[in-house]
Amino acid sequence: MKRRSGQHRPAPSPHPSQLNDRLVRQVVDLVRASGVLDELTVLEARRPGPRGLRSETVLVGMVLAARELRSTNVDDAWECVQFRLRKPWLKYFGLKEVDRTDIEATRASAKRFYDAWSRITTVLDPARHDRRTRMPRDQAVTYRRAWLHRKHHDSTPVLSRIANKLVLTPVRTAVARGLMDNWAGDLSVDATAIPTWARHSTRRRASLEVSAGVHVSGGGHKTFGYSATLLVAGHTEPSLTGRYPQLCMGMSLHTPGKQIGPQAVRLLQIVKRLWPVQGYLAGDLAHSDAKVENFHDPVRAIGYKPVLGYKITMVRKDKNAVEGTIAIAGDLLCPHTPQRIIDTYHRMAAAKQSKTREELLPEMLEADPYVLPLKQSANHRGLERRQCPAAGTSPRVTCPWAQERDTSGAHRRRNHTPRRPARAQPHTIDLTNRRARQTHPDARPTVRPPERPAHQRPAICQQSTITVPVDIMPKLRQDLPWGREAWQRTYRSLRSHVEGPNGRAKNVDTFLHSREKHQSRGRVAQTLLSAIQLMVENLRTIESFLRDQRLWKEENYTLGDIPETPDPYEDPVEEPESNSSAPPPEP
Repeated sequence: MKRRSGQHRPAPSPHPSQLNDRLVRQVVDLVRASGVLDELTVLEARRPGPRGLRSETVLVGMVLAARELRSTNVDDAWECVQFRLRKPWLKYFGLKEVDRTDIEATRASAKRFYDAWSRITTVLDPARHDRRTRMPRDQAVTYRRAWLHRKHHDSTPVLSRIANKLVLTPVRTAVARGLMDNWAGDLSVDATAIPTWARHSTRRRASLEVSAGVHVSGGGHKTFGYSATLLVAGHTEPSLTGRYPQLCMGMSLHTPGKQIGPQAVRLLQIVKRLWPVQGYLAGDLAHSDAKVENFHDPVRAIGYKPVLGYKITMVRKDKNAVEGTIAIAGDLLCPHTPQRIIDTYHRMAAAKQSKTREELLPEMLEADPYVLPLKQSANHRGLERRQCPAAGTSPRVTCPWAQERDTSGAHRRRNHTPRRPARAQPHTIDLTNRRARQTHPDARPTVRPPERPAHQRPAICQQSTITVPVDIMPKLRQDLPWGREAWQRTYRSLRSHVEGPNGRAKNVDTFLHSREKHQSRGRVAQTLLSAIQLMVENLRTIESFLRDQRLWKEENYTLGDIPETPDPYEDPVEEPESNSSAPPPEP
């Protein structure tokens, strides 16, 4: 709805079209099934004064505006419920018929709607302030701390719970109806920018959005506003493409660059309660560089397996990391690994495109023989056994130090002087047998260590196995070897999946990046509006999936009849007062 010259604001459209009753019924059922109304009823009961319009009226109007008008502005939501509904729906929402040409009547109706929206944002705001003027910077510190005072914890748990209940309502519907049965539990996490109308802080005055900041995208583009951490369902097997709807599984809006790891961990805990299977989790470079105690360790404790890329500064050669080995990019290498192998790790970290990584794959595979294989899994103390790559019955490399160590050790156990090893008898190799070719000593790389006495060699060269802690490289440790074929396929697939929903969320239908379509100020308002936009996008994704699978029947499948599904939030909500509203009218 646009403002027209010569008219008082708000100015409704001159010829609004009526909304389909079935669509309105669907939105009402979804909002009621989300459980948001019960929580808002408890919070609003503590406020004095008249109740005004119900929260259900405002939320239904916002969802209808997002779905039909591609906007979540308050005036567009008011127009949807006031001028685009039939009389039974007006009676249900507690609205009176208004002549759109009557300026005073329209202004009074709009004010009731605006007051109801303001009531919702007020009860959820931990530090409400006047957003019509820019306060001095020293005064804004108090309000900013209200959003960040709880380190590693959510400062507004009720707001986050309400927002994710809206986002997850379509997901719960899909889970209950078996649409997600082919999903293996793989996820991708990413942060996207939520721009605002506010300007940056100056030397004297703070921004109207006191908790906003500068979000820097991957290409270096800067946006002043908030960051929204999104979880998107994905898969690593190409055979699963199109067999389930790729939905947004959670959202958290926060200050850019703040609490990146804890925000993702809280969303993963919600998804775990909703879906029992945990798979791979792909993240961007910001999550890779997060603190171990904030992201990496909690993610593994929940049950997900991180698949992360590394910054160039994170891939560094660490000599003598443990027992003389070389630690780099999550791998423990032989201390005599050629420098060209180390350089390949650096070039792989500098590669920005999948095509470049694929070209470096043959060179990365040359590092596999030098990696210390796992000899024994971790024990109760978190220690595991690693084996020299030249030791064992199936050595990966040929090393003169290892041959000398094994020969002297065998004769030392037999209590006699070591003898010169007998020359191996020549035998025929079947060149058509791949296993026979790979196990032949001449096919293995040869390590060329320097001349050094046995007692001065690294510990891994003096004994065949060593004990190392499993958390020696907590930021770089992954289940899939970094840079190899399996890692590249998984990382590329999951990262492309999160960019797909991100692209749909930024288009003209979902408008997540269009600040003109969500003009309400304040972090609470931006959180609720972003959640409503993602809720509508999940609905569109489910409906598109059903049409592709030829399961869509509008007359009996409107997603409005929500089956009972487990609430992903374990904390029980306080029993609200009885809702005196009449049941929705039948379409």
